[in-house]
Amino acid sequence: MEFIQLYNQNKDKLTKSENKLANYIAAHTEHVIYDTIKSLGKATNTGDATIVRLCKKLGYSGFSDLKIALAQDSMMTTTKNHDGAQTSSQRSSKVLISSIEKTEELINPPTLKKAVSLLAKAQRIHIFGLGHSGESARDYERTWLRIGLIANAELDPHIQVQVATLLNKDDVVVGLSLSGHTKDTYDSLKVAKDYGAKILAITNDLNSPIAQLGDVSLQTSVSEFMNIGSVAGQVSQLYLCDVLAREYEKLNKVDVDKIKERALSEVMKKSI
Repeated sequence: MEFIQLYNQNKDKLTKSENKLANYIAAHTEHVIYDTIKSLGKATNTGDATIVRLCKKLGYSGFSDLKIALAQDSMMTTTKNHDGAQTSSQRSSKVLISSIEKTEELINPPTLKKAVSLLAKAQRIHIFGLGHSGESARDYERTWLRIGLIANAELDPHIQVQVATLLNKDDVVVGLSLSGHTKDTYDSLKVAKDYGAKILAITNDLNSPIAQLGDVSLQTSVSEFMNIGSVAGQVSQLYLCDVLAREYEKLNKVDVDKIKERALSEVMKKSI
């Protein structure tokens, strides 16, 4: 049963603060799906106990159970709203284009400028990510190499920590996590920050632990919750990778054609 139905059936049993909280959840469902109990409490000025009590009164085992139910409701609604006349290719292109357009809308020009400045001033750059964010980290590494920006992608959390202990105030670590709550990535970034490195966080949730670690934080449009391994999530990350590359190229007046010519000359020697 949908949240709004459960709420309507039980609202007479709820306290004033619980009703206020339920109304907020109903009005901000898409956001609450990605909230922690702490961030929801902060947004609604309510305590953890009130949130848990509301969940139980509505039949959920706890806040996590509520979020899963909200996500399922959202997915069902999205499926129902799909145009049956659309082909799979049309639906895919619509989702991916939307991911890019929404990410573009989230870009704050002054924040982007700060991010590029961090990269331009860095002595060493490392990129930390796990899972699909780790694959995106590899793409960041290769994309930036084409403009002469050398960065090392580290996907193993144990290696990340070792690298982090060797960094200093002249270094930058880019942290990739769609959810912003990936513990291993957070732990590695925290060690890097403790050793003085600057952190560029790229995540969907600017209130997440990883974003809060960032000296600069950029926002993707797709979160990991209920979108684990989604192409749209990676497209959102890679769009920001390309934007950063172009802004770096412009700031540093990089002669990309010259870099390509030199690389191509050496690559051609690899042909048999």
